[in-house]
Amino acid sequence: MRRIDILVVLLCLLAISGLGAGMAASATPERMASPPVAALEAAPRPEEFIEGSVGPVRTLDPQFAATPAERAISGLLFRGLTRAGSDGTVLPDLAERWEASPDGAVVTFDLRPDARWHDGVHVSADDVVFSYESVADIQVRRIDRFTVELRSDAPPTSTLLRARLPIVPAHLLGDVTPSERAAHPFGRAPVGSGPFALLESSEDAVLLERVGAPPGGRPSPYDANVRAEVPEPTPRSAPRARAHLERYRFLLYPDEAAVAAAFEAGDVHAMAGPQPADLVRLIAEPGVQALAFAGTRSLVLVPNLRFAAGPLRDAQVRRALSLAIDRDRIVESVFAGSGLTAQTVVSPASFLVDPRSLPASELDVAGAQAGLLAAGWTQGPGGWLRPGSDEPVTIELLVRDESAAPLDRAIAELVAEDWRSLALTVDVVALTPEELVSDRLRPGSFDVALLEIDLGLDPDPSPL
Repeated sequence: MRRIDILVVLLCLLAISGLGAGMAASATPERMASPPVAALEAAPRPEEFIEGSVGPVRTLDPQFAATPAERAISGLLFRGLTRAGSDGTVLPDLAERWEASPDGAVVTFDLRPDARWHDGVHVSADDVVFSYESVADIQVRRIDRFTVELRSDAPPTSTLLRARLPIVPAHLLGDVTPSERAAHPFGRAPVGSGPFALLESSEDAVLLERVGAPPGGRPSPYDANVRAEVPEPTPRSAPRARAHLERYRFLLYPDEAAVAAAFEAGDVHAMAGPQPADLVRLIAEPGVQALAFAGTRSLVLVPNLRFAAGPLRDAQVRRALSLAIDRDRIVESVFAGSGLTAQTVVSPASFLVDPRSLPASELDVAGAQAGLLAAGWTQGPGGWLRPGSDEPVTIELLVRDESAAPLDRAIAELVAEDWRSLALTVDVVALTPEELVSDRLRPGSFDVALLEIDLGLDPDPSPL
């Protein structure tokens, strides 16, 4: 789901992490406060829970899920070898335990022998091997029916986090070519191993049923005669995740504004990822409960470092521009306070991030001015001049247009204002995503661009 989970990273320049936000009709909380777990467990649960989400739903094959609704629904239908706990730690899912080799290159997973697909077939190592065949930088090997190993150059923690990849059934998809998968009927009638199974689907709604839900529910994906607690995994144990709702209905809407309107009208019990303006309004309503959490999606200001002529090529210049950005103003003005300034590209949701050990964000306009001077820039009547040039510097900041990213332009304008306070000339240029990638980013025709990425919880952000 798309949530207010923005991590704004200005590549060595700026980082702002946003909070994920979910809205539910319940007791009114303090501003963005998460309620106690006990209070949530004690709250009455409707027989059918309704969530509004941004569609459409073209496929529920988890490895092809693209829209917020597709990702949210497939996440309830399928499981990975591991899952992330509420604090970002790695917990067992289809794997009951794992062990890393002494050099950390290989992680061996023991699968739960009681895990079944919703059609009753056992989940096996063959399913894991099939699911990982398309993952380029991870090698998978079957040891026996319920044991597999993943080999990677990444640290074991990264491998465990990536082991959240949804596992799909080889007995149903093994003969389907990659080119056929996206349009295969499996995407409309998926068979998973998760806590919910698909009951019915239409263009505007998807209904899930808890596996084993009475009366007339589907058989549990776990053998009825196997009820022992999950054996302790490495590195920590966790109780088996169970669904508490009998049915989970998703109503599909064209955009987040429509979802917010449906929530406000009482048509849905919950929504995820309201826009900041909607969030502020909705949490003020009586009976609304907001759940906030650190997210992993990132807005990244990427300077062009490929060519020596780029104005941000010099690290001293990038550092100076970083000092000029008022991160707190962006959090308050754009995200309505539902964000956190961050000092690392690793998500604050990761259990490996300790905010107390990180330095506070800096805002130092005088230091920014001094940094430009230290880089050899000089101020002329028309603006800043780079060493050996008599042409004033103009920085072009590229963003996606408002139809693709409603908040990007507002963020870029605030960054531009901060840089203009240094007497820099800054032009904000909005482009369609296609124009941005094909005409500017790919050929390297840009100074700096505001992009969106998702590094997940991996503490080793190798894509950067």
